[in-house]
Amino acid sequence: MTKANMIEEMKALLASKGMSKIDDGNGAVNYNSTKANIQSAIDCLTATDEEMNDYLTVFKLKYPNSYKRIVENGNWLTHYFNRYYVYINAKMILA
Repeated sequence: MTKANMIEEMKALLASKGMSKIDDGNGAVNYNSTKANIQSAIDCLTATDEEMNDYLTVFKLKYPNSYKRIVENGNWLTHYFNRYYVYINAKMILA
C-alpha cells in the first residue's frame, strides 16, 4: 500500500469519527510521517469505542494523573491527540 493510499484511508476514518486530524506528539500525522506512524494512526482510528474504553482503563491504572487530565478535557475519543496518546500508551503497557 502506498503512503498516499494510507493517507486517504486515514482521512476517511477521521471523517467517520468526526475528527479533522490525529496528532502523534510530533505534529499531525500526514504525508511527512512515516508509513509506520500512518499505519498506527489508522489502527487507532479503526479501534472501536469499546476497545478504546478498555485501553483507557489500562491507561488509568498506570497513569492516574494523566487519565484525570484526559477525561477532564472533554470527549477524548474525538480529541486529536488524546485518542492516539491513550492508544499508544495502552499498547505499550500491554506489550
